[in-house]
Amino acid sequence: MTTTVEPSQATELHLSDAKLDIFSSSMARLIMLWIVLVGVASFVTVPWLSDTQLPYSPNSGDFTATQSWFYHALMLPAALLFLILCTRVFTTHNWVKYVVSHSALVAILEGAGFMILGYGTEHHMASLVDFGYWIIMPCTIELFAVTALFVADLAWAAFWPPLGEKMVGQKAEIHWALFFAGISVLTFVVFGIAEAASVVGVSWNFWAEAQGKTSGALTSGIIEAHSRGLLPSFMAGIVFLAAEAFGYSRLAGVRKQAARGAVGIMLGGIALYSGIYTVSALGTFVIPRWFPYGAGGVNGLPMDYTFSGLVGLGALVLAGVMTPEIWGTFQKFAGVVRDRFNPVRLAVYMSYVMAALVVFIYGYYIELNESYFGVGTQPAIGATNDQVFTRTHLLLAFGSLPIIAVFLVAAELLASTWKIGPTLKHWVAGAVIGGMVVSTVGMGGWAFATPAHANSWSLSAWGAILYMAGQGLILAGAAVELFAIGPPKQVPLGPPEDNPHAHAKALAAPDDGQHATAH
Repeated sequence: MTTTVEPSQATELHLSDAKLDIFSSSMARLIMLWIVLVGVASFVTVPWLSDTQLPYSPNSGDFTATQSWFYHALMLPAALLFLILCTRVFTTHNWVKYVVSHSALVAILEGAGFMILGYGTEHHMASLVDFGYWIIMPCTIELFAVTALFVADLAWAAFWPPLGEKMVGQKAEIHWALFFAGISVLTFVVFGIAEAASVVGVSWNFWAEAQGKTSGALTSGIIEAHSRGLLPSFMAGIVFLAAEAFGYSRLAGVRKQAARGAVGIMLGGIALYSGIYTVSALGTFVIPRWFPYGAGGVNGLPMDYTFSGLVGLGALVLAGVMTPEIWGTFQKFAGVVRDRFNPVRLAVYMSYVMAALVVFIYGYYIELNESYFGVGTQPAIGATNDQVFTRTHLLLAFGSLPIIAVFLVAAELLASTWKIGPTLKHWVAGAVIGGMVVSTVGMGGWAFATPAHANSWSLSAWGAILYMAGQGLILAGAAVELFAIGPPKQVPLGPPEDNPHAHAKALAAPDDGQHATAH
């Protein structure tokens, strides 16, 4: 049974919701613009593919200090964009949405601080480094507090949802899945803050001595846990966001059960690697390898990699289960319902596939043949190959792929109703899918075709050229996507639904129905 509500009355009751959605959309677009600008600037000025290594990890292929700071300048705003999109899809209280949306400005300021740190480190300017630290420290505290607030409100809203909302069935399940991924993210952020505190003079010697470790070994373990645990949990959150945005809560029958199993696999992986990274970083546990063989058991899969791989496995299963949602149902306010192919959703799923290919095929092969690749250290025959893979997979699987996945979900939720908007979305998806495939193929060619005992990386190799071209396509797609989104279109109220609160929220959403699953 529905109750007739006059348009003026409904508008008055839910005006604040509509304004909040418009504001959050504006902040999301601002962050996307910032990320593209930083991406272009770093693409031109940062030697991402330089073979200069970190002083404390010679010849490893890991990020240099400059690259690490620029990486954070891109990822921190992307994480806040992700939170904004989550507040539009998952049930949270309005005041939390308000705080999260305003924190977009803090995320941009922190990104600027990391850029200053990067340039100061690159050019050995201590004054810029100090200035950058003073910018990022308060910003980091604020963004951590906002993230903790968001995660806490997920639990609060599950028990006491806002007026007009319901938390039942699959909607509750995916809601709690995001909550547990958020707890894992917060844990590893704390590790990063602890390591940063040691850089500015905070001593953890008391804990190192209690564990029989040196202070350096403790902080090294903490930062390793931070870097290895944070990204898989963040990427799991992206998968949960996309699943709910594309219709997870509406699944039924066999697909419903398969999707629930996929989410369970992902949560199991998160729990397992979060646990072993915590005990290995703070204690004396040494992460073993599965199926060791070769001299000294050097070959084999590290236990933590198999656990984090469960996140990728679950994501692939979930994408397979939800493949029919690539043909999204678009509800027009005029009452027209039609199905059409949605390349943006396909591009999101393809980001899972490419990340899994990089980790499961390339990465696991290297781990099972460490006697040849030598963990990036000389004099192993394939040391340079390992270095190339380490750097390129960090930039692709843990850099551009999660960022572009968040951008694509934003394109779905914030799509422009202007005539050219849907057309641009097709071009964006095409560029991104092409870029992901070309980069992944190029990475394989570059990492595995590099001549044995090569002394340096060759940027003229065919694999390197393909890899760089693919990354350029992904960046170009992100830039074009800025023109494929627009301000929410306000439409006249039709007959209210059984849930007038959810209907009012739909007024601030694009009129092609992607937002229908949000509330």
